[in-house]
Amino acid sequence: MAEHDSRNTQKITRRHWLRSTALMVAAGAAAPLVFVGNAEAASKMAKTAVDYQDHPKGKEMCSNCRLYIPGSNPKGPGACKAVAGAISPDGWCNIYIPKA
Repeated sequence: MAEHDSRNTQKITRRHWLRSTALMVAAGAAAPLVFVGNAEAASKMAKTAVDYQDHPKGKEMCSNCRLYIPGSNPKGPGACKAVAGAISPDGWCNIYIPKA
């Protein structure tokens, strides 16, 4: 019975090797960009974790907090650098940091 050599004897050309290497480098460089948006969203806390409420606590309110990001409408909801979701400018949470 004849022996069968199962090794792949195909030669790799320089062009094929360079192209494959370039594609791997490009894919490796682009990979972190895919996860940046998801990481930012995942790093924000849930409203329940910070005892968020949609009304102020005395004079303390989100519109006076350093972490608040106003929306396009000043009276409408904005965002927070630390808390996920829509944030009322009149809201409050326990990580409130007054503007200086």
